[in-house]
Amino acid sequence: MGHTHPFPEPDSPDLEPFMVYSRVEILAMLRQLGERGNLITCYFDQHDGFAVTVLLAVNQEFEEAIFDLPGDTAALQRLLAADELVFVAFVGQIKLQFRARKAETTHHEGKPAIRVRLPREVLRLQRRDSFRVRTPIAKPATCLVPHPVGTTRNDGPRTYEQLKVLDLSVGGVALLTYPERFALTAGQALRDCYLDLPGIGQLAISLTIRHVDVVPDNEHARRCGCELVRLPPQARLMLQRYVNRVEAEQRKVAAPV
Repeated sequence: MGHTHPFPEPDSPDLEPFMVYSRVEILAMLRQLGERGNLITCYFDQHDGFAVTVLLAVNQEFEEAIFDLPGDTAALQRLLAADELVFVAFVGQIKLQFRARKAETTHHEGKPAIRVRLPREVLRLQRRDSFRVRTPIAKPATCLVPHPVGTTRNDGPRTYEQLKVLDLSVGGVALLTYPERFALTAGQALRDCYLDLPGIGQLAISLTIRHVDVVPDNEHARRCGCELVRLPPQARLMLQRYVNRVEAEQRKVAAPV
């Protein structure tokens, strides 16, 4: 199966073959999430609200899973007031989803955290690749890419070219360029770039150009597919929040009245 979206899968008999009920397997999957520091999105209010967090600990003896405290205070209050939570995470090409009842505040290693009871079942689905969203036309994300001034040396004087982001995921971005003004080539490495995400903030990133293609409806433009290189955890968290926010807005627009 090819489930790529980051949102909760709806209840369906078709998903029964992908449910995991073994306590041993569930504990192993949760601990793997914690050890890898995978980002986990917690949905609440019938999936209308969400918060991005990480799993800090699995306490088998207390039947609890402890998560990092979301930085958004408003989202945290809604999360704590919700009667049901749905957690969604990805490990490689595998999508994991589980539900929990009321969350409570707690402390982990002296820091504030939240906890829920360990799930009795986990949905485990294979996905194709990182979920990708097209940036809004009204407020597109942009990327500042440096290039040398009067020299080809990377350590020489530089200026920045502001490029429009066509789409992005937590693994990469697609940039729009015009070769006569600013050309990128496959295999090129770009350091000290700045990705501006409206409503989220600016991220310092490094890119590797993986492919450059002609834009179908504009032969003068190029679509440059770029891989994000060694993205720090905090930057990855911010990027995931942006992806979730854009997809949520697009779903509301597309929803039937």
